[in-house]
Amino acid sequence: MKEFEGKKLLVLGGFALACDIVKHAQNLGAYVVVADYDRSCLAREIADKYEEISTLDVDALVDFCRSEKIDGVATGFVDILLQPCMEVCEKLGLPCYFTPKMLSMSTSKIDFKETCRAYNVPVPKTYLVGGEISKSKYSEINYPVFVKPLDSSGSRGAGVCWDREELRKQFAQAKEFSPTGNVVIEDYLTGREFLLNYIAVNGEYRLISMFDRYTCDDRGSAINYSNLAISPSKSINLYLKDVNKKVISMFKNLGFSDGLFFLQGFAKNDEITFFEMGCRLGGSYYNLEKACIGLDPVDMIVRYAITGKMMCGLDEIPEDVADFKKTAICINYLLKGPTATIGKIEGLNEVVNMPVCIGYEQRHFEGDYYSNERTVDRPVLSLDLVEDSIEQARKDVEYMNSIFDVKDDAGNSILMQKYNLKSR
Repeated sequence: MKEFEGKKLLVLGGFALACDIVKHAQNLGAYVVVADYDRSCLAREIADKYEEISTLDVDALVDFCRSEKIDGVATGFVDILLQPCMEVCEKLGLPCYFTPKMLSMSTSKIDFKETCRAYNVPVPKTYLVGGEISKSKYSEINYPVFVKPLDSSGSRGAGVCWDREELRKQFAQAKEFSPTGNVVIEDYLTGREFLLNYIAVNGEYRLISMFDRYTCDDRGSAINYSNLAISPSKSINLYLKDVNKKVISMFKNLGFSDGLFFLQGFAKNDEITFFEMGCRLGGSYYNLEKACIGLDPVDMIVRYAITGKMMCGLDEIPEDVADFKKTAICINYLLKGPTATIGKIEGLNEVVNMPVCIGYEQRHFEGDYYSNERTVDRPVLSLDLVEDSIEQARKDVEYMNSIFDVKDDAGNSILMQKYNLKSR
């Protein structure tokens, strides 16, 4: 008998990445229901049951859970689903590691920065939070600055500004992406961008990965997908020595006892500066964490939703576990141009079947037409690689870049510039 046989799990959101949660829960024996208003959602195809219901309608979700005798509710990847998930669990008395403070820091850039400052965790200077820029405020700003919607995600509406005219235009665009019409203006950080992941179990913490995120020089300042991410970070030893304890102390003092947390920031020389936080699964780094250190955040999400425990404890996990012994890489191949029809994808089978490729996600296929949607990035293929050394990684990435291509129906390449790992 499987561990969760006889248990029912409701997964909020049927998007592509949610399929990993559904499959894992099923492998543990759970009966999995996917709730989503989009009848074409991908997770619907593999779930044991699909329910066409808005994932934001808390009362309807609660009624459904009671009628179906649901044992746990989970979600991942999308910030907007965290609040309804927490409210549903509260009304039903089901486990949920989110706290109101976690969600506030994850969705409010202002709360995140103010809280970090209170605990001496470094964040950039903020010039303005609001819907208008006064004439006097313009004179206070030291360029370059970064402008972003206060309450949006995925880098939509965000960008760097080098002068007053660029600021005026970017501010207007950012307001369009903010549900409340509010915008943040802050110092523009430079250096090497990173993303790091923590787990918390019964009030104890471990940093489990730190990825450096690289982008090609043909891309703007506001991105969602890096061209390539690699772990362990060049800054891992600096971070563990100088910053790790501050972040853990902040989380503990805020009462965060269990959960998954990610932080994004920049490393420059010997300085670490954060600009964002989340308390959900993000991207596909969890596949690489599982392969490199044996910890599976997807398993933790499922397990906590059903039992209220992520794992037994962290005593046997070393504090420097994020300093991977192997090299973990995530490559994103991105489509360019406002519109195109994909005529041919070359080299796909070769790259996904390389021994170092432990997983991949294909988002567009031959015959697909894409248009100028309001998205920052348009990935066609994401690859997860685990390499024995950085030297071998450089050779493998160079080979993949040489054979993988996407062409339109006229035979022209429609891939954005590929990242050359030799420059790392």
